[in-house]
Amino acid sequence: MSGVMCDLAIIGGGLSGGLIALAARRARPDRRVLLIEAAPTLGGAHLWSFLDSDVEAEDRPLLEPLVNYGWREFAVVFPLYKRALPFPFYSIRSDRFDAALREAMPAESILTGRRALGVAPDGVVLEDGTLIGAGGVIDARGPGDLSLLDLHYRKFVGYELTLDGPHSVRRATLIDAAADPAEGFQYMEMLPIENDRLFIEDVRYESWPEMDMADHGNRIVNHAARFGWRIRSSARGQAGVLPIALGGDFADYWRSGGEGVAKAGLRAGLFHPVTGNSLADAARVARLVAEADDWSGAALHAMLHDHAARAWAKRAYYRRFATRMLRDTPPAEGYRMLESLYAMDADLIARFHAMRLGFADRMALSLGEGPMPVGAMFRR
Repeated sequence: MSGVMCDLAIIGGGLSGGLIALAARRARPDRRVLLIEAAPTLGGAHLWSFLDSDVEAEDRPLLEPLVNYGWREFAVVFPLYKRALPFPFYSIRSDRFDAALREAMPAESILTGRRALGVAPDGVVLEDGTLIGAGGVIDARGPGDLSLLDLHYRKFVGYELTLDGPHSVRRATLIDAAADPAEGFQYMEMLPIENDRLFIEDVRYESWPEMDMADHGNRIVNHAARFGWRIRSSARGQAGVLPIALGGDFADYWRSGGEGVAKAGLRAGLFHPVTGNSLADAARVARLVAEADDWSGAALHAMLHDHAARAWAKRAYYRRFATRMLRDTPPAEGYRMLESLYAMDADLIARFHAMRLGFADRMALSLGEGPMPVGAMFRR
């Protein structure tokens, strides 16, 4: 049995844990940061996408070197209309994420293929018996006990496809809900990479977490055929299930991830209540940690708990939006909530994505053809 000492140990080398490690290393190169991941690579196999307006200005320098693809605007397509929105849209591939972390951190500071069995505020026990003593520990291994939350799920399967010829897609298409809207609450996402390469993803919202990979794959093939595209080959792919929290007790959920241990990412309940996305939250938490002088276990726990608790409380409106979209509306008509949202003022849409809606925005969403009832403007 061997021992290792560090100033900060981060458990989980996914998006949240990796961004914390990267920001901490850049801000405090004199301190030893350990990043521990059970898988052989960092970040898994993912393509993370975000609007420029999702991310606070202070967090952009952390993300900019990681971006693989960018588009000046994005589009949405619904049965009633098509619309282009003038906001830059970016994607980060996990292989670039992995490479950036390995370039920024000493090789001995990244422990991949190493599973954590025991986690405390100031130490970690690995599966192979290694003991890690740390000034502080952050657990970013994924969700806690999701049974404590009232959930739906956002499922996605996507592939990078090479076509036999050029396609006609000129901007990122965040939502294409024009095809087969009666089959359930699902839509396609398309990201043009080169003239003959596209990333196509099938997205659906359902009340159960199990996935039918074959059905997702068939929908992608059928979507390409709808445009007359012939697929020559497929390369990188991703699949996942994101929790969509309609409600639940934040305090119980936080404790389920480890009593007294600082947490980040899904384990901290930090994800968008409507989309499930966590990139903007991950970048914000990475900055908080990097800027903190005190990395002791108790200080990190207090800071990150308070941050996550405030975020959970402020997002009640978005949970009500998700509840109306996923529970109060028949599944085949759930897309109509988004159809109504994306017909609104462009800046309001950006603030919705960034979870920065003001009272006037909520009023606008409740008037006329807006997607929310007037009563949803107020907390309950």
